Amino acid sequence: MNLKQLEVLKAIIATGSTVGASTNLRISQSAISRHLAALEAEIGFELFIRDKGRLIPRPEARALVPEIEELTEVLARVKRKAADIKTGSTGDGLLRVAFPHSITTTVLPEVISQYFAVHPKGVVETLSGPYGTIEQMIQARSADLGFVRLPTEDQGFKVRPVLRGETTCVMPKGHPLASKEQIRLADLARNDLILLGRQRTARHELEYELREARAPHHCRVEVHSVEAACACAAAGLGVAVVPALIASFFRSPEIEMRPFRPARTSDYGIISLPDLPLSKSAEAFVDLFVTEVVAKASGTVRIASEE
Repeated sequence: MNLKQLEVLKAIIATGSTVGASTNLRISQSAISRHLAALEAEIGFELFIRDKGRLIPRPEARALVPEIEELTEVLARVKRKAADIKTGSTGDGLLRVAFPHSITTTVLPEVISQYFAVHPKGVVETLSGPYGTIEQMIQARSADLGFVRLPTEDQGFKVRPVLRGETTCVMPKGHPLASKEQIRLADLARNDLILLGRQRTARHELEYELREARAPHHCRVEVHSVEAACACAAAGLGVAVVPALIASFFRSPEIEMRPFRPARTSDYGIISLPDLPLSKSAEAFVDLFVTEVVAKASGTVRIASEE
């Protein structure tokens, strides 16, 4: 017994003939007859009395109609739900995303706005924190996806590389180094520096290279976010060496940015748990995010696959 046979049964009862059922269901009369014969053979008794071309339903056939109608309504709901999922109009799914604070307050609101334009019934919860905290959120299943710098500290994630960015030097407007098109290691000598926290690998690498190059320097301000580094540079407290991707979101008339050479690249990606595949709407959210970041970062970042 299959759904098509039950649809045929319902159509014949409604029209009184295989011709009428054929018209209603838009399939051939011979196909109607085959479906009916197969159904009767399976259940073991005739459902209709044949009378001069008319099919008169037996009481047993009429008894099946309420069950068939219930089944067809369930199928219709399933089809509607599948269509909603395909178009992204279903409102059942909560999308939980974890991003660094600097992205949550700059790029993310516009991405969410674009996401709602395509998924009008969508619901988004934003979580923020350092990259390590974001990894913990994913592990704890507090978030469906997270944006982190690669490689991750933990290896148990499904990782989708999405962006690659360089390092930039941020300085006050009119700073002597602003006359250069690019800033090299030796240029940082005898300058007050604004550096990210000592626990960061990039900070240790930079200071090691400055010592090796015998370039005297002074870390005047230690900060723990790129946003704070840019704010301190704008206040004239020194030159910040930070990831260009994040710094590009904090451009202002008070600061100038110059690429740091030789180029130091940072890779970024979206992480999730391997046993929890991202939904179609989550994948769409990631695509919107990448497009928006590339547009706002103005050449300081590129899509990871663009090598």
